[in-house]
Amino acid sequence: MISPNPCIKDELWRYQLRTPIESRPAMPGFTLLEILIAIFIFAVVITTVFGSFNFVFGKIGIIQESKTTYEMAKDCLNRISIDLASAYFLQSPAYKPPKEDGELDSYRLVGKLSDAGGEDFGQLRFTAMAHLPLQQRQRDGVAEIIYYVTTDRDGTRVLRRSDRLDFSEPRDDLSGDPILCENVKTLTFTYIDAENDEKETWDSDSDEVGYATPRAVRIRLEIGSDENFHTFETTILFPQYRQALKLAG
Repeated sequence: MISPNPCIKDELWRYQLRTPIESRPAMPGFTLLEILIAIFIFAVVITTVFGSFNFVFGKIGIIQESKTTYEMAKDCLNRISIDLASAYFLQSPAYKPPKEDGELDSYRLVGKLSDAGGEDFGQLRFTAMAHLPLQQRQRDGVAEIIYYVTTDRDGTRVLRRSDRLDFSEPRDDLSGDPILCENVKTLTFTYIDAENDEKETWDSDSDEVGYATPRAVRIRLEIGSDENFHTFETTILFPQYRQALKLAG
């Protein structure tokens, strides 16, 4: 029997005595530069992700605000359209031009400019058959309707609507009526006569317009701030109007 080589035995003995740690190959580590680069890339990714979230949620807020503005403007213009479509005017010969210092026509249409917070806004007064329900009851008769802009305590300009059946006495102090629109930037009424000429103001009791009423009214409404606002415009034709009177010389 051949004896094993003593050298081989010693080598096998040393191999068996090696620990598991000694038998594994050395694992290379990360350098400080590699760690810093990884942290930088991670920070860029996180910043981009959060920036995208802020952009998306910011857009959602703008969209929601625009939706609210459009709904408010739609309701406001719809209310004005209903009122103007049911406007009531006296026709000749029932209508008599006012004499000098005489009594004015109760059913006159007056469009003028009024001040609100240092700026001019359109103000429209007329009479109509349309009324808002009051205490769940529908009111009948001809009512005086006035659209006007006022400034709230916080400086916000709002569009209000006055609606009263008893208008035997003029209403000089306009305040406290229901609000139709908030954050009103501009409000203009343009009056169009039978020849399609346009006027910024109108008084149906004035000889300047021949004691006529407009044929139509164009409404331009801007809601929002100076930096971010929305513009809405519509034109309402009167179902009946009074033509200019031909008075004897």
